[in-house]
Amino acid sequence: MKIRLPLPAGLCGMALLWALSGGAAGQASLGDLHATATGRLMTLYTGSWGNLAGTDTHSLGLGGIGVINGDYYNPNFLSFSVLPYYNRSQDDSDSQSITDASGYNGTANIFRGSHFPGFVTFNQTWNQSGNFGIPGLTSAPGETGVPTIAGLTTVNNSHGLGVGWSALLPGLPTLSVGYSDSAGDSSLLGSSQTTNTSARNFNVSSTYSLDRYYLTAGFVHLNNSTEFSGLENGETESADGSSNQYRFLAQGPVPYRKSNMSLSLTRSTYNTNDSIGGANYGTTDTVNGMVNLMFPKAPVSVSTVYTDNLLGSIEQQLVSSGQVPLVALGSPESRSVSVEASTFVNVLPRLLVGAYVERTQQFFDGEDFGATRVGVNVNYSFVHGLKGLTFYGGVFDNATQQGNARLGFIGNVAYNRYFGKWRVESFFRYDQDTETLLTTYTTSTLNYGGSIKRQINPDCTWVNVANFVKSGFEQVSGNGNHAESFVTILTWKKASISGIYTKSNGTAILTSAGLVNTTLPSQVLPPGAATLYNGRNYGSTVMMRPKRHMVISGSWSKAFANTSSPILLTNSGTTNYYGFAGYEFRKLIFQAGVTKFTQSISNSGTGPTMLTSYSFGIQRWFKAF
Repeated sequence: MKIRLPLPAGLCGMALLWALSGGAAGQASLGDLHATATGRLMTLYTGSWGNLAGTDTHSLGLGGIGVINGDYYNPNFLSFSVLPYYNRSQDDSDSQSITDASGYNGTANIFRGSHFPGFVTFNQTWNQSGNFGIPGLTSAPGETGVPTIAGLTTVNNSHGLGVGWSALLPGLPTLSVGYSDSAGDSSLLGSSQTTNTSARNFNVSSTYSLDRYYLTAGFVHLNNSTEFSGLENGETESADGSSNQYRFLAQGPVPYRKSNMSLSLTRSTYNTNDSIGGANYGTTDTVNGMVNLMFPKAPVSVSTVYTDNLLGSIEQQLVSSGQVPLVALGSPESRSVSVEASTFVNVLPRLLVGAYVERTQQFFDGEDFGATRVGVNVNYSFVHGLKGLTFYGGVFDNATQQGNARLGFIGNVAYNRYFGKWRVESFFRYDQDTETLLTTYTTSTLNYGGSIKRQINPDCTWVNVANFVKSGFEQVSGNGNHAESFVTILTWKKASISGIYTKSNGTAILTSAGLVNTTLPSQVLPPGAATLYNGRNYGSTVMMRPKRHMVISGSWSKAFANTSSPILLTNSGTTNYYGFAGYEFRKLIFQAGVTKFTQSISNSGTGPTMLTSYSFGIQRWFKAF
């Protein structure tokens, strides 16, 4: 999207970069102030057209990216780093932004290496494209081979400021204090949906070593505010959340061999207020203790967990991570205590046998639930005949107050082996009852996949990876989450090509950070809180280096998704093509790029959003000494 911004701090940073580098490369000094700079300045001819306001443009402009490092008097007294960038998009740089992004990131450190260090961080972003993520979807891997989150494309503006200070005096407890304030807005391309968010965080922490025991304590206060507009009901919805968390942790040895213990205490309070469900608040106290007794033949581990607000702890976790749910989850009175003891014995050199017993007692909405689980696990590694095979399996028996429930199974099989030039790695895992929130809801998770790698020659490698994950509730049909992905990457000396296909569906919660998977069945969630989603994505990336200092790359991707809830009902599709070519000649880089983007959303009330842009120009590379 070739929307040109006024001369912001990003371009001023480019000018400062030029000045500090002396027009070529170097170090600037002004009294006790010292600075060095590196970066790239570019002049570009750009053009774009589409059906978004301000996109039908042709212009000759500037852009670039830089790194400015410096200090005052002494690096340990005051040091700083600023990274400005201006007019950076995927068709004129190595950026993955559809739009022309500008901004800066900076850090300043004071009294570094002393007993009283402090820092300041700051950032500003204009016109940066991002994603309204769909859980389980990833995009085509780039040159590094690492896929990124995929979903609907958004355009974001944000800024943030953070400060911190510590007192690190020998022999005394440490003290660290921090504060951050951030805000931003996000627009979903092809829709009238917008999101405005703000967050403030204050935290204090302290650590102390007493004899051989390590103690830590802390406090975190967080405020979040989110406003959604352009939802299915046509109204503007808002959600505010705040939380306070107090925590204490003690770790240390037990006076028997190399035994150890740990104890953590956490109290969390939260308040949420959304325009759909109203106000909600809660307090969650959690006690978690563990003792590991290192008996010679069979080590024993005993752990206990107590929580006095089961469902409230889920909402507390979302609020504390900045993911305020648009509809408060709410929760009746609920609490839980669980005690588990486990041990293992090496029966044979490659045979490990373990056993455990667990008792869980829960209270939920006026009713008591209890369950006892006893299990045996076997882990065996094969050497002869089935070399490379590792098997882990176990059976357990579930019993409740009403009697025996049923036998269950846990399994994990891995097989890794070379067949000539082929490397095969595979796994299969099945877990049941491992994510139980309430004893009335038993979950099961199936995860399997693997990879095949072929070293065709010293310069050429082919890798294929597949992964499947499925989770669900044993007693509730139609709930759960499913995701699958396939990735293939072929690399050789001067080129690489990769492709990806991902698919996912399940139940999620709409939060200020997008859709988030939930481990709760929809029947437990309040009306309007559950969002059903279904999405798939596929694409590929090609990169070539036909000669030294030359790079040519291209990518395309398609994503489809639909969501269903009382406030968010959409069918959407996104298609993106882009190409980039660059050639480096001494300190000059000649480049050209093109982007074609389309996104359609069913409830937008308008047609698909379309954008085509191109650019070509020259970059000048600077290196400081």
